[in-house]
Amino acid sequence: MQASGTDRSDLDRAESLYFLPDSPMSAGELRQLLAHGSPERRAWAVSHLLRYADWDDIWVFVTRDDVRELLPALDLPPGLRAAWARILKVEEVPSVGRP
Repeated sequence: MQASGTDRSDLDRAESLYFLPDSPMSAGELRQLLAHGSPERRAWAVSHLLRYADWDDIWVFVTRDDVRELLPALDLPPGLRAAWARILKVEEVPSVGRP
């Protein structure tokens, strides 16, 4: 069991991921979306990961480079966006379409 309290195998067995409550999706479906989805869909999924998933669960699906690449397109509150910019050691980037 990981420190977050979620056993990694639980993510693969779950019919629907807890951090995507409005869009039921399995771990396999999320991996497929992240690998082959449009940039907009990938940004949507990563936004949900960063907002709602436990820390350890985020890294099951994405890398820091993935998050860095999508950061400008992510739908995150300003404080969370700034925190992620610090975590990733990048200059804070405003979201696409916002000043």
